[in-house]
Amino acid sequence: MSNHLQVASAAFIVMHELMKIKEKKVRRKRRFWRSKLYIDSENRGANLLNSMQSDVHSFHFQNFTRMSSADFEKIINVIGPKVIKQDTNMRQAISVTVRLAVTLRFLATGDSYSSLQYLFGISKQIISCIIPEVCMAIVEVLKEYVKVSNA
Repeated sequence: MSNHLQVASAAFIVMHELMKIKEKKVRRKRRFWRSKLYIDSENRGANLLNSMQSDVHSFHFQNFTRMSSADFEKIINVIGPKVIKQDTNMRQAISVTVRLAVTLRFLATGDSYSSLQYLFGISKQIISCIIPEVCMAIVEVLKEYVKVSNA
């Protein structure tokens, strides 16, 4: 009986040591800061907006953002200082134009963050930060233009 107990104990110790070795394995270091999807489409959102704005009738731009190109520019000028980010040595900041376009597209269509991610080439995590930030800036800047009745 004690022989079986010794074998079982030895097997337990060996398995325990193997599990410790497995837990200690060092994770392979990531080679890229961003996914290849986002690196390949670095200026996708800006290029999309520029091509729509340069359209002769600007129908596509208005349909995409649900506002005229002139109104879009006015909002950029007003909220720009509140939502602009600085470029770093690691990556370029997402422009105010793209930030506003992502937010307007979300508000106009209700597209999911996943859908916007593929459209603009920006990760869902960043989109989830951009939309509330731009919405708060819009509310803060434009609240004097919106009058609510006390009915």
